[in-house]
Amino acid sequence: MDRKLKERLLEESRQPDGVKEEIWNRIEARLNMENNLTQDVKIDSKGRDAFMRKIKITTGVAAAAVAAAVFFTLPAGTAFMEDVKSWFVPEKKVEVEVEGHKEQTDQELHLDEAGSYAIYYDKERYKLVQQDGKDVITTKEPLPEGYPEVSLTIEQYRDEEPAGLAEKAAEALAERYAKVRGITQVNEPVAGYRISAINGNDARSEVEVVYVTDNGGKGSYMLTLKYFLEAAEGHGARFEQMLKEFRVLEQ
Repeated sequence: MDRKLKERLLEESRQPDGVKEEIWNRIEARLNMENNLTQDVKIDSKGRDAFMRKIKITTGVAAAAVAAAVFFTLPAGTAFMEDVKSWFVPEKKVEVEVEGHKEQTDQELHLDEAGSYAIYYDKERYKLVQQDGKDVITTKEPLPEGYPEVSLTIEQYRDEEPAGLAEKAAEALAERYAKVRGITQVNEPVAGYRISAINGNDARSEVEVVYVTDNGGKGSYMLTLKYFLEAAEGHGARFEQMLKEFRVLEQ
């Protein structure tokens, strides 16, 4: 059954980029739904076939409909569902506003090794590397000597809730920066808490912005942006946009 569904899904996925984006949006919505599917959900073949017959497949959205049907009828955590995550929209174009101008960027999908989250990042300007158990997005080309670090670091804390972790982050920033802007609740680029800090007012003054968001369980993700003041509307804006594409997959 998995093989047949996979073949059909791959065949239907040969659609324009707009349709593929709709597929990914549906997959994202499915992955973020809570308490609907668990490891012990059991659906027999008759039930699956009956559900599939109820899906109306129409021209232009066939792939999206098939993807939705597959996700709604398979238990969470199956190998097949894990495969689906990597089939759709491995790359896409995203509009970013940089220094008052809008531009199209080619962004690549990254799924962490544990399958806990997904993010799109600008593959032309940045690379994603692992450092000390963290995923770090940083510039492809090294910065000239004397410039502060430019990076976006993604780190999960499985046993610390967002509010408490945000307080710890604020305390840590206060030890290293001259000016720290207190904790604020935000809805963008992620839902959670934001703390920002800066050392000075020069073009190369270090800037650090920390976002803390729920990991879908009892823990949190800490998303740390580092750049320098002059790059706030460049690297800073690009990192903020990337975080809008950050999705928690693990429940």
